[in-house]
Amino acid sequence: MKKKRIALLALFGALVASVSVLATLPIPRSAEETSVGKASSRGSTAHVPALRDGKILPADEWPDACGLVTQQDITAILPDAQDIQQAYRPVPALSIKDFRADSSWKESNQSPYGECVYVMRLPGETYSATQAWIRIDAVADPKLIAGYFKRAAAGANPGGSSDGADKCVMASPTDQNWTCRKGPLMFTVGGQTTATFEGQQDAAPFAWRDEVTPELVRTVAAKVT
Repeated sequence: MKKKRIALLALFGALVASVSVLATLPIPRSAEETSVGKASSRGSTAHVPALRDGKILPADEWPDACGLVTQQDITAILPDAQDIQQAYRPVPALSIKDFRADSSWKESNQSPYGECVYVMRLPGETYSATQAWIRIDAVADPKLIAGYFKRAAAGANPGGSSDGADKCVMASPTDQNWTCRKGPLMFTVGGQTTATFEGQQDAAPFAWRDEVTPELVRTVAAKVT
């Protein structure tokens, strides 16, 4: 009887030790989950001119949006992305004449490279269902941008940490798109996905908002001096 009790105690001790070892082992990430990387804090300088004295840059002279967020940037932020495709969308010039001081400025029609869109496939997606994009909204004297941003952002919600930008807002607490300003640049970043991010139980819009969008903002802000 005594030997049987000793044997049971030994078995119990072995089980406890096994559980302890398992508890200390890292839990592997599911192959169906998407991880989020970090944007570079030292991006190459974008071609955004330093504008002063009420100057406004016509839309057809705006910088290339794909130079603000490159395919390499997307790969750094979403290292699991596959089949990345890049495309441009033209952006109509937004009128900020209420804030302009340069009477010689005339609104141009549009910027052919004002919006850059990346389409890709993340883990768990059977096709390229994820999009990330950057749109330039205006380029002008920072004082004009601040005034225009204030009016355009009226009633919007703070965008959390500005991540290097001067200020960011989003249309609603659940919005995945952030509009920000940094010096002479006003821009919007956003995206959508059906993928599940690491540590989440299912695909949730707030995961993109809280993890991916700030990295997109940080990427742009690092390139605008």
